[in-house]
Amino acid sequence: MHYQKINLKIIQNPKIKHSKEKFILNVYHELFTKMYGYDYYDSYLEVILSKSYKKPNKEVLNMAPNSKKLLEVLESIKNSSTIFLLEIYYHRKLIGVGRLELKNKTLRLKEIALAKSYLKSQKLIWEKGLNYLIKYCEEEKIKRLYVEVPLKEVSLLLLLDKLGFKEDIKDIKVNEIDYTYVWNKEIESK
Repeated sequence: MHYQKINLKIIQNPKIKHSKEKFILNVYHELFTKMYGYDYYDSYLEVILSKSYKKPNKEVLNMAPNSKKLLEVLESIKNSSTIFLLEIYYHRKLIGVGRLELKNKTLRLKEIALAKSYLKSQKLIWEKGLNYLIKYCEEEKIKRLYVEVPLKEVSLLLLLDKLGFKEDIKDIKVNEIDYTYVWNKEIESK
């Protein structure tokens, strides 16, 4: 994978077509099963050898916490004025998406979800994405960039350190289970 051929785009209030919604659900399903483990519905999808994620019936949602999270992600992308969609392309092919939250002159990268075939290049894609977001923050006069990284992704923590991000004790959640590290970087205006 060539660094120069990775392109990113930030979209506010996206109009999501059915094919893009299906892509988002599939890549987030992959990410959430990796982060949170398999629930009953995920196991069912494995048993029936489903090639792509299928939304469960409403009756099944109580046994499908990952699906609830997926639907919340989709809902936030479609309807929240503070959530932006980050699209990641290789050449012109959509290979990943992420959610950005903009509040009080801070930008938070909530996650990046990549297509399965691009997971081997995850660190390279994250590096390009983080450099893109740092530049975006400088241009938009955003003071701080927060990044959430799944707990099991040590190589991404090393990347954050290399790019000048730090972990702050104030960002650590004490009373709830957290599946991510939160690191931040102060952005200097140019």
